[in-house]
Amino acid sequence: MTFVSEEVNRSSKEQVLRFCGMKKDTRLTFRVRSDLKRQLEAIAGQESQSVARICEAFLLAGTDVYKKEGTKFLQRLLGRIGTRSLD
Repeated sequence: MTFVSEEVNRSSKEQVLRFCGMKKDTRLTFRVRSDLKRQLEAIAGQESQSVARICEAFLLAGTDVYKKEGTKFLQRLLGRIGTRSLD
């Protein structure tokens, strides 16, 4: 099972994820800062999930928000990481 959609309740800012069976058919590989990896590992441990599943949930949540808000959302995020090293 994998996350396929996210609904955001704007008043309470709670996120509700729906699950649906879906075959994973490709890989996505990229490098991240070690502190970000530690944070993702901590979240995965707290949620009793794999790091891959947590990353997938965050990526799906981000793409859902991007679909709603467009480039404004992406520019805010890129502005936040603009002061950090991207290597």
